[in-house]
Amino acid sequence: MRSFVALSVLAFSSCLASGSAAAIGVEGLKDFKELHGRYAPGGDCQRQPQILVDAGGMTFEVGGAKERVTKMEYAASYGGNFYEGISQWFFPFGPEGDWPVIMTFNAGEKPGDLSIEGHGEGWQGGPPLTPRNKALVGGSPYRRCGG
Repeated sequence: MRSFVALSVLAFSSCLASGSAAAIGVEGLKDFKELHGRYAPGGDCQRQPQILVDAGGMTFEVGGAKERVTKMEYAASYGGNFYEGISQWFFPFGPEGDWPVIMTFNAGEKPGDLSIEGHGEGWQGGPPLTPRNKALVGGSPYRRCGG
């Protein structure tokens, strides 16, 4: 039993050291009202790409095409055990563990700011960003329009 506990503690410590974060599936964003709104590069709603966040989820407008995402992963513990800031992290695309981009709402602890970065794509030595994800990352940082 003692070796099992020691092994469990070692495995848990390894996960913490590797920066692993637990992500939970969410459907819609009705519980994230403070994030609702339209986001555009620099907050200029004359520019693209744009992201609309509402109770039903997110709509991505990239290159004239719209893509609606209603199921996504919320990285509830991404900031660590003792994180008390306002940033919130989401993985809008991909199956669990294969998330190509990460979205940080209230990025830099600034309400209304949004950053999108490569996560499973676009990192050194990894696969390149797909055209959609490249456009989304290239438009970052975003700001809520009118805010």
